[in-house]
Amino acid sequence: MSTEVDWAQQWATHAPEFRNGQAHVCLPNQKILKLFPGPGFGDFSHPTTQLVIELMPQYVADQIILDIGCGSGILSVAADKMGASEVYACDIDPEALLHTQKNAAANASSLSTSIPKAFACKPVILMNMISSEQDIAWQEHAHPFTTLITSGILASDKTSYLAFAKQNHWQLIKIRESNGWLGCVFKENTPL
Repeated sequence: MSTEVDWAQQWATHAPEFRNGQAHVCLPNQKILKLFPGPGFGDFSHPTTQLVIELMPQYVADQIILDIGCGSGILSVAADKMGASEVYACDIDPEALLHTQKNAAANASSLSTSIPKAFACKPVILMNMISSEQDIAWQEHAHPFTTLITSGILASDKTSYLAFAKQNHWQLIKIRESNGWLGCVFKENTPL
């Protein structure tokens, strides 16, 4: 027997700055992002989401963004509000995609949930999911990238995750830790 989740109550309990039926997130550029409750992960209460948003500003302006595992759409909408030229959001959960579209509309953000087979230029990839889910997502959505911003990695898994990154020819640019979670910025190194 499945139990219906009361998303409004769940978000009211956990999302910071939850009022008038929405979470209100102040981005690093001082723009406010509003999110409706729903099934997609990302109400800004978890350190992994906070880490990605903290790391994004210098990498997304005027860039094509691919948000893999978009959940609520928080990172996609934030990228749009930080000046991304194009934003693409994908998730394996159709309800999360609907949640993303609802939150994009609420913020007058332009994004697409239809991912092109090829991009006009290498995108910046955002990936906020636990490392085992990242392995699965890479099998389906591996794209060359200019910058990769990830989180969802436990600090205790740092050594193995950085070995995985090195094996994939990712050059670590920046790493931050918050409450036992890591956020990382990588550049892609093309093997010789």
